[in-house]
Amino acid sequence: MSGRIVELENVDKRYGEVTALADVTLRVDRGEQVVIIGSSGSGKSTLLRCINHLEAVDRGKIAINGATLVETVDGRVKYRREGEIRKLIMQTAMVFQHFNLFGHLTCLDNIAIAPIEIKRENPAEVRERARELLKLVGLEQKAGAYPGQLSGGQKQRVAIARALAIRPSILLFDEPTSALDPEITGEVLKVIRDLAAQGYTMMLVTHEMGFAREVATRAVFMDNGRIIEEGPPGSVFGAPESGRLRLFLKAVIKT
Repeated sequence: MSGRIVELENVDKRYGEVTALADVTLRVDRGEQVVIIGSSGSGKSTLLRCINHLEAVDRGKIAINGATLVETVDGRVKYRREGEIRKLIMQTAMVFQHFNLFGHLTCLDNIAIAPIEIKRENPAEVRERARELLKLVGLEQKAGAYPGQLSGGQKQRVAIARALAIRPSILLFDEPTSALDPEITGEVLKVIRDLAAQGYTMMLVTHEMGFAREVATRAVFMDNGRIIEEGPPGSVFGAPESGRLRLFLKAVIKT
């Protein structure tokens, strides 16, 4: 299948006097793996949070699967009604830095809760799908375990399975390995790598430059809330056009 999954046009976002996003325009098509890189505070995570409606924009348009989430009309920001927003946002799924699992629920229940409680799907079918997703991320033996009994890498793999459970059109990864010890980062990156190989559409904010170059179909470099450069990873990482991107890569890539 083809088609545009996410579209942003001229999006602004401010926190008081601080500009987090400035005139951001970006499009993601089905089957793309778009990696977003940049220094801390450059607007990467804010961009994902605006798509997922965890933050409200101050200007611009965001559309998901061709349906407008928010647009600016005559200078005023206009969102859809709350119920319509919820349906649109369920077409996205966020994987957070710090997992955000429910500590009082088992791994299986963490994965199953959204499809059952929000999408009102058949509980038996959802639980079977949850078991398959645990198997997909290599944790089928942890179905009855609680988050407090898991390592950080295991928690993040459960979080990825939870995101997949709602069968989203796009996966949003917000620095999924930043809270992990280096020795267990690889197990999470392997799951994401496998999902990319299977053609899942995703936007991935990461500081793992080698992984970003490997997994991306397109790389986006942000600085001070703006998209400075984007293109195939070979070009962005291997032949950057902007001086700012060259300085960033020199600082973060160890030679």
